[in-house]
Amino acid sequence: MAPAVFILLLAADVFPHQTHGKLNLKCTFCHTGAETKTNSGIPEWKTCKTCHVDKAELTLTANRRYKLADWVFFSHARHAAAKVECATCHGDVKTASMPDKRAVTSMNACVTCHRESKATLVCNSCHELAQ
Repeated sequence: MAPAVFILLLAADVFPHQTHGKLNLKCTFCHTGAETKTNSGIPEWKTCKTCHVDKAELTLTANRRYKLADWVFFSHARHAAAKVECATCHGDVKTASMPDKRAVTSMNACVTCHRESKATLVCNSCHELAQ
């Protein structure tokens, strides 16, 4: 008889980042899209299984920490290519008991950051102007 598989739904805002941070993993070990896609993504069980070989299946669900208007586009890949560190927006997740919503998602905050880092201020680089 096969062992039972338990599925635990664990919201991203209660995920033990601090426990996993002690392993000194790069954010991209679990969030595989963070350097190459618009969304960073949440890990699939096969990623967890790399270390948790003896655990029952686990399904992670994400509670969105950042919400942008429909006409605003944010790309993790573009920010990673510009060498923006994850902690700039997410805080020190490795030592925090809960992920920090460090960055404010207002236009003013984005423009200020873009000015400070000499990034583009062209409107349609982040906005779909037809909406």
